[in-house]
Amino acid sequence: MASTSAWGTRRGMVLLIQMVAITAFMLFTNLPLQVQGAVEADQRDVADAEGHPVVAGREYYVLPAGSGIGGGLALKMRVNNSCPMYVVQENSEKSMGLPVVLRHAKGLRGNYSSVIVQQHVNLNVNMAAVTTCVQSTEWSVQNDANTTKRFIKASDTSSLFQIVKALDGDGYVLYFCPCNCRLVCTKVGIYVDDAENRWLVIDNSAEALRVEFHKNA
Repeated sequence: MASTSAWGTRRGMVLLIQMVAITAFMLFTNLPLQVQGAVEADQRDVADAEGHPVVAGREYYVLPAGSGIGGGLALKMRVNNSCPMYVVQENSEKSMGLPVVLRHAKGLRGNYSSVIVQQHVNLNVNMAAVTTCVQSTEWSVQNDANTTKRFIKASDTSSLFQIVKALDGDGYVLYFCPCNCRLVCTKVGIYVDDAENRWLVIDNSAEALRVEFHKNA
């Protein structure tokens, strides 16, 4: 009986050791995946020029990601010096322009439980400014029959936009997304007219507008 009891004890210890070894192995092999998942989550966040996450509802200046390519964003009348106003990039690098506010588009795809702005998430954008035109400053896309281009104007209605990291890692690129999907998103670029105004347009063939976000103190 003693021999049988001892054998049972040894068997129990062997099983316990095996269970501990299996558990340790699983934890060890899963650790890199857990770490990788945390890194990918951080990489999805849109970061400001200081490396901090961009927060929905705060004011940010949208400046070029690089030098020699103009200043911040502003509003300007485009047709016959009359309303509405359109979004334009300042020509001077010294001009910060007007701050913008990013907001999650409610009811559409995205992580809206977080105040952090992430890439590939539908957003509404407005200028944090008061203009002489009696209207809101929401970003809205409008077709122009004369130029066959689509401009971004200040309006009472909001279009959908997304922010995506540039492929070479230098700043972010803005995209206009007319529906709740990525397949039909079009890049926001720059169209320079004869008067050297740098208008924001929706055009994949236009000069890309690579930007970075500077928090309004």
